Amino acid sequence: MYSEHPERWKTAPTAIDDRRSGGETRLVTTLLVGRLVTPHGDVVCRVRNISESGARVECPIALARGDAVQLELRGAPLLDAEIAWSQGGASGLRFLSQVPAEVILKPEPCKQGWHNRLPRLDAECGVLVTCDGRRIAATLRDINQRGMRVDGLNRTLTQGTLSVHIPQLGTVNAAVRWQREDAAGLQFLTPLRFEVLSAWLIDPSSRFGRRT
Repeated sequence: MYSEHPERWKTAPTAIDDRRSGGETRLVTTLLVGRLVTPHGDVVCRVRNISESGARVECPIALARGDAVQLELRGAPLLDAEIAWSQGGASGLRFLSQVPAEVILKPEPCKQGWHNRLPRLDAECGVLVTCDGRRIAATLRDINQRGMRVDGLNRTLTQGTLSVHIPQLGTVNAAVRWQREDAAGLQFLTPLRFEVLSAWLIDPSSRFGRRT
């Protein structure tokens, strides 16, 4: 059951604790990656525990009790919540309305626009795409651990492996998933580490370099 006290949260991954007897809600221990919209901007977070009434998350920014936040999981609609407690890098979220854990953990892609994918985080920075030995300037528009979307391309990308240099994040190898007009969706051959992407996202000078 959801608790406002951090010491009562379990941490063993993938375990399921069914406490629905007696009217209590199910607490599911998980290792989902989500997107947390906070008063300081949006970040990626790890969701360690979740129930109908709340969740325990870990994120790289400091949150305070009472902060209004929103949680996105697997492309599902944003869940409104507030911070019930915060300790170190962990925080307890209290959902403003109850959400069945089964719906959050196993969304149906055909319903309500859910896509069962990692949340994408907006960006606006210049990148260099190297394809067929040529460097192409583009703008990064959104990113997650598995891929990115770019636009502003002045030529069509060929299928196969290419590389993308992202300022302050480094060079990543990727494959083209889709292209239309001057935009393309790229899938990383090796997913980005959570800690690496998380640190990059909280630096606005890198993430939104084109806005400055």
